[in-house]
Amino acid sequence: MRTPAWLAALLSLVTVACATSAAYHPQKDCAAGSAGACADWGHELADRGEKQQAEAAYGQACEGGLVMSCITQGQLLMERGELDAAEHPLRKAYLEEFPEAHEALADLYQARGSPGDLEIAEGLRFEAPAIDKPAVEFVYHFRMDSRGSPGTALTFNIQPMAFLSRRLDLGFHAAFGAGLVELNGFIGYQHFASTWAVPYVRVMLGGLPGAPPGLGFNYGGELGLKLCLGSIGHLEFAVGSSRASPLHASVGLGLNALFLLLAAR
Repeated sequence: MRTPAWLAALLSLVTVACATSAAYHPQKDCAAGSAGACADWGHELADRGEKQQAEAAYGQACEGGLVMSCITQGQLLMERGELDAAEHPLRKAYLEEFPEAHEALADLYQARGSPGDLEIAEGLRFEAPAIDKPAVEFVYHFRMDSRGSPGTALTFNIQPMAFLSRRLDLGFHAAFGAGLVELNGFIGYQHFASTWAVPYVRVMLGGLPGAPPGLGFNYGGELGLKLCLGSIGHLEFAVGSSRASPLHASVGLGLNALFLLLAAR
């Protein structure tokens, strides 16, 4: 599993904080092999306007595993027109599935300007906000219907990059409350307004196991908003309606299914 961009940045800060002492010297510690010190030294050089020296420092931090430094190095190289040289660090970050790396690599292809490069840039920007999201999620919902009756629901959501870069999703939904139990399948569309805000709409079809004979068919829909935290999961708010529960609102917590599988081992 790839490291989320926000977590990588936090780890970099923690590394620097732990290394800071009276003897800490970014330039010398970078030369001694500290990737965090190289990133700090790059920041100092960039602030002083020494961009090419900063490139080299960020390059050392990149080779030491600090992916955000790979992006910064690539962007500095692009600033002075070194597009071919910029591709290596940007592609290294891209392979780690960072949204920022997809955007930076898209800028590189945009700068090259050929029709084929522009098409690649457009594809990278389409992928960027979805790249770090989990392919499979488990979601627990607390629901309240229009009569004020509480309930719960569970969702198993499948959204791989193969489905239009996670724009399409499908899965299973089970709802429990004051009324009949609902067991539904669904298909939906998600719009990535940003890397963290994802409105969605879903259509549901299923059954009502406890209904009288001939009345067990269920259908409905849901409109919601996910507030995402990278590969960890999301918080979501939704309103929906179905044959069994004509109007309801819900708040849900979604987690990467991989985390739950690891916890269950």
